Amino acid sequence: MRQIALLTKEEEVEISKRIELGEDIIIDAFCSVPFLIDFILDYKEPLINRERRVKELFKSFEDESENENEDGEEDIDEEDEENEENETPKKSAKNDKRAEKVIESFKALEKAKKEWLKTANKQDKVESDDTASKMTLAFKKKILKEKLMDLGPTSKLISEIVKSMETALKSDDEFDRELKRLEYRLPMFSDELKKNHKSILKDIIKLSKEEIAARVPEATMVSTYVEIKKLFTTKEASKQGFDLEPARLKEILEQIKRGKKISDEAKARMAKSNLRLVVSIAKRYTNRGLPFLDLIQEGNIGLMKAVDKFEYRKGYKFSTYATWWIRQAISRAIADQARTIRIPIHMIETINRINKINRKYLQEEGKEPDVSVIAKEVGLSVDKVKQVIKITKEPISLEAPIANEEDGKFGDFVEDKTSLSPIDQILKSDLREQ
Repeated sequence: MRQIALLTKEEEVEISKRIELGEDIIIDAFCSVPFLIDFILDYKEPLINRERRVKELFKSFEDESENENEDGEEDIDEEDEENEENETPKKSAKNDKRAEKVIESFKALEKAKKEWLKTANKQDKVESDDTASKMTLAFKKKILKEKLMDLGPTSKLISEIVKSMETALKSDDEFDRELKRLEYRLPMFSDELKKNHKSILKDIIKLSKEEIAARVPEATMVSTYVEIKKLFTTKEASKQGFDLEPARLKEILEQIKRGKKISDEAKARMAKSNLRLVVSIAKRYTNRGLPFLDLIQEGNIGLMKAVDKFEYRKGYKFSTYATWWIRQAISRAIADQARTIRIPIHMIETINRINKINRKYLQEEGKEPDVSVIAKEVGLSVDKVKQVIKITKEPISLEAPIANEEDGKFGDFVEDKTSLSPIDQILKSDLREQ
């Protein structure tokens, strides 16, 4: 790590501009092929129905798990803890708001695409070379790019699009191999299921998702058939060359790959230059249930998220921005993995505060503080503090060995209240003999 130099603010801006350049090249390539915009628009329904996670595909939407308690909310809502029914309306409202935002963004993209196509078709019919019509077309394409930029396609989505374009350029043998790979996921144990599968494949391009669901025996098969439909649609589009010549299609594919390479290299440099920051933050979270190397790995995941979301135009240094993401990733990992029974992140923060008060009081007074003292310091009720302390207790295995004895187990010392005591057993035995 010491071999990699730390970045100055100017170098961070330069790298961010490289990332932006790579993404701009990719978006420009997408906006040259109407089919690719349609490919992106096809994700609307899976996102609304929560079949795909938003943050996997688009940067501009914040996933529900990303936002959950991200401010380190420390107060415990007793009603939420005790009555899960109260969470349902909140989640429902959140999901509705999320779906609304997805629909709105996709509508804007679809509208921009239609206007761009309308202008392009009009220019093709007239076959005009005047500057005004070219400028109008360039302006419409710029709007389309802006709408797509607003969504912010992730590396995962770009990889899926690249794969679809490569499939379009594949031979029939490669297409068949990809189809067999998807078919392998379908349970086709009887002749009836195989016959049904063939009839679905025959009409797969025309079928909607609802029609596919009505024709398959299991709901779990629908998503696989949707992927198969996408494969056939892509192959069909390849016959028409995505409305482009094969040479032009290859050129656009190379443009996407070139932009991705520029962006990925810049992101890798930004991440590598800040690995020391991850280590320094991870050191503060040792002895909390996760090995140090695992903490670093989780911190690296947070660092990569920070690289993706960093906005250099706001003027602050990358390290300032990345610190929160690294801490968040490590805290979430500790909450999810460190304990047998998971504790929510906002509870972890409260537990840490209580432990800090305990240590401080023990050092100053020589004894552990009373629950009422802790409650006053933390700003919670006594009952809530008792609840938190109760949660912090680690579960013990009944098979845990006692001291160095090989045969002794913790479970042997736990009272069995259902069995009779030795005296009762003797009395019962005597009565039976009499």
